[in-house]
Amino acid sequence: MSGRRPKVYFDQTQNERGKLDSTYSELGQILRDNDFDVEPYTEFMLLAKNLREADVLVFGCPNSSKVRPPEIDVLQKYVKNGGGLMLLSLSGGDRGLMNNMSQISQEFGISFDNTAVKDDRNNAGIPTMPVISDIVAHPTTENVGELLIPSACSLHVSGKAVALARTSQVAEPSRAPIVAAAEVGKGRIMCIGSYEIFRKGGGLKHEGNTTFAINAFKWLSRELQATKPSTAATEQTKTESAKARGELREADTVPTAEIEKTLRRLVNAVVDLQKDISKMNEQVGNVESHIELLRSQFQEFAEKTQQQLGVMMPAKQFKTPEENRAADIEADIRSLLKETESIQQLCEHIEQRYASGAMAKETYTEQMESLNARIVSIGKKIEKKEKELEQFKTEG
Repeated sequence: MSGRRPKVYFDQTQNERGKLDSTYSELGQILRDNDFDVEPYTEFMLLAKNLREADVLVFGCPNSSKVRPPEIDVLQKYVKNGGGLMLLSLSGGDRGLMNNMSQISQEFGISFDNTAVKDDRNNAGIPTMPVISDIVAHPTTENVGELLIPSACSLHVSGKAVALARTSQVAEPSRAPIVAAAEVGKGRIMCIGSYEIFRKGGGLKHEGNTTFAINAFKWLSRELQATKPSTAATEQTKTESAKARGELREADTVPTAEIEKTLRRLVNAVVDLQKDISKMNEQVGNVESHIELLRSQFQEFAEKTQQQLGVMMPAKQFKTPEENRAADIEADIRSLLKETESIQQLCEHIEQRYASGAMAKETYTEQMESLNARIVSIGKKIEKKEKELEQFKTEG
């Protein structure tokens, strides 16, 4: 596994109801905690070159907006060439929402029906909030017993597409697909009858929905290839076997899942923090450019005032960039060195956990690759800063 994290784009160009900064903010955090990079996609139009870095692209219920024919072609080729596409609708389907998601998905054997799913018996309080238990075995449904899918439309499934979840016998419409998926070429597509399945404070309050979300995005990004025993079951088996051999003290039987999850979050936080720092540096650079312009304008104004009024103005109102540059570079180097030291300490902790047998090899390898790549990146930045500082002092 490479150190690169799968990237998920949430489209924001089609007036979607499911927005990353509100409706899907909790989903976005869940994905980040599980080693995904998550970003909104805001580029008009949908172009192949803009999707090259995306492992998964999500359309969270476009509202009164239709994808253009050239964009449909781009999306279908994106899937066939290895991309993961998730399309989410709502009660009424394409016709009710005045969108054309089915024109994208029907190429892969799935379309959205003009229906409103209701279940008077199996629901979370009202008929339009059906609890779905007719779920087939699939990598995306591992450890998922039920799904809460509010305000959904049903799906039509044909060809090689697979219905992953269906409404109950007493629902309206009955035994109808409500979640479906297909593998085509190198890529994968998933269609869901309601974007509210992953809604903050809505579908995500249901435990099965959270598990399904993680599985679904791992499958779409090809992180999941086949159904595997759950991590919890594997850890429990290992623990019970070790207990039987008398190799564990009572204190050693504490589940490691939470510890590994915390470490994973810490590693991800390091990567996300660097992204934020890069963005801030860019913003600071823009501010500095504006300050330089204002400094020049002020100095020009001061000189004109002095000439016109005969008033003596200070020769220099600000320190020049050259006077502050060396101090700025040195501060940058100190900050990068501190960051390197923190990452090295985290690496040592992970090494100790792996050596003690408390961490799986796959998790160890993944986290160490990510951290080592970060150390190398920081090292290059430090080297560049040191050369810049040396050159500055030589010229000074």
